[in-house]
Amino acid sequence: MEREWYERHSVPGTFTKEILNDMIKLAKNNYPRVKIWLKLGPYADLDEIIDVAFKAGVDCITIDGSEGGTGMSPIAAMRELGYPTLVCLKKIADTKKHGIKTSMIIASRLFEGGHLVKSLCLGADGVAMARPFIIASEGRFGPANKPVKKLHNQADGIVNFVEAIKVEAQMLASALGKYSLSELSKEDVGALDKVVAEMFNIKY
Repeated sequence: MEREWYERHSVPGTFTKEILNDMIKLAKNNYPRVKIWLKLGPYADLDEIIDVAFKAGVDCITIDGSEGGTGMSPIAAMRELGYPTLVCLKKIADTKKHGIKTSMIIASRLFEGGHLVKSLCLGADGVAMARPFIIASEGRFGPANKPVKKLHNQADGIVNFVEAIKVEAQMLASALGKYSLSELSKEDVGALDKVVAEMFNIKY
């Protein structure tokens, strides 16, 4: 029997640059002690939205590449929507070159210390992860997806996962002669793909 897929969709409403600007300013006015974070998808006008959000005073922007999907519509998002994570990362790098100071976090199919280090090298201020934490909390899989004994405490799986990412990132950074992730830059990374190397102006 063929498996049937169904999805749920939210209706976020229509947003213009003016509406977004006004909503951020309203939130900052009404909640002056609260940090305002904006979560964006892989939109075609991503650079314009970042510019509007920065000028309105948003504190941090999280950008999801198309590979990660979304809880709003996961299957269609991963199959059909927007820029891949690498292009979203390029948008972050480009906007920073133009003076955007807001912290920017990249997300979507990032799950290890190497992803963290490469993202920081290419301009992101951090990475966000979702699904890896869910999998880690279950603690059911070992190497090559072989089942292992389930953890008694789901928090242990998350702690182990975070520790693994930390150690991976520290090892990679120290191999580059850097002892703080804040010291990483695009000079510390290269690409095996010529198009990607040219895209980020990094070593090929």
